[in-house]
Amino acid sequence: MPSEEHNLKRIEDLERRLRSREGDRDLLLQLVRLYLEAGRPKNAAALLESRLLAGESGWEIVWHCAESFRRAGDPERGLEVLAAHESENADRAAFWSLRGRMYEDLGNLDTARRDHQRAVQIDPEDPELRYRLGVTLMKAGRDEEAIDSFETCVSEDPRMVKAQINIGCILDAAGARERAVLAFQKAIEMNPASVESHCNLGAAYGDLGRRREAVEEFQRAIEIDPGCALAHFNLGVIHLEEKPEEARVSLQRAMALEPENNDIRYYLGVLYFKKGMYETAVRHLHVCLEREPDSPRILYVLGMALNKSDLPDAAIETLTRLCELEPKNADAHFNLGIALDKKGLYDQAKAAYRQADRLMQG
Repeated sequence: MPSEEHNLKRIEDLERRLRSREGDRDLLLQLVRLYLEAGRPKNAAALLESRLLAGESGWEIVWHCAESFRRAGDPERGLEVLAAHESENADRAAFWSLRGRMYEDLGNLDTARRDHQRAVQIDPEDPELRYRLGVTLMKAGRDEEAIDSFETCVSEDPRMVKAQINIGCILDAAGARERAVLAFQKAIEMNPASVESHCNLGAAYGDLGRRREAVEEFQRAIEIDPGCALAHFNLGVIHLEEKPEEARVSLQRAMALEPENNDIRYYLGVLYFKKGMYETAVRHLHVCLEREPDSPRILYVLGMALNKSDLPDAAIETLTRLCELEPKNADAHFNLGIALDKKGLYDQAKAAYRQADRLMQG
């Protein structure tokens, strides 16, 4: 029986039982957890809010209600729930941690940081609270403070692999790639079965040009979890130039796992362009462009593929849009010139070529 159908039957059963036993809090929370597991946070939030408005109380109900609103993409409502119950819960670290996540979702990182710091002050022994503080510091670009917070997490709980991974991600983003490699290696030592650690280490190796080691890490990730789309994708990208057929296999496997992932489809388009399969490239890139209409990288490769497919009208439209988005992109103007040439618009083509020359000289 498919999981979704199974969850639906369980939800219907719990809803029916709860109607006849409204005061059964355990049954209520079972249903709420199942709503969240089934991807129905709005149902959970509405049910719990109605209970709170009817006079039901208790931190567990408040927390689940606010968290359900957050997961439903409505952190403002979640904050309203917390504010209504602050007086009786202000001494709880979990209250301030959840409030911090709400403000984090809203992009108010200063308030989020202060809330997470308050949570840590209330319960300094909980590494998860310090981890959440580190995430907010990381998002705010306060890298050294974030690393300090994550390092404290790891020292307090050696199982906090996600904190160690974030240390590596911060270092990698800052260009300290050798240090990032060491951080990801430590994450793997902490948990050799961490697929995320292997994928990140592989990407760091790739950035350093250590292709063989990168491939080994992506393959190891796939051995641990054959359904990891990211590992298949990374393997496909790293094989793109030297092993196009292996790249195709890996990217298609990634696409089968995540058919809506635009990055995967884009690189499939790039691959087919490199292989000279222009019509297939155009088909993939058109799908990408529908999802990201103003993406310069998609417009560029699509424009070249349309030129190669002898579709100058579509190429002109695509490359003109790219030139509007990136007026200083010399390659965009040059390829627009090619499309105009193909269409027989020679004066306009010359103007495009001259603009490309000016930009390259400049």
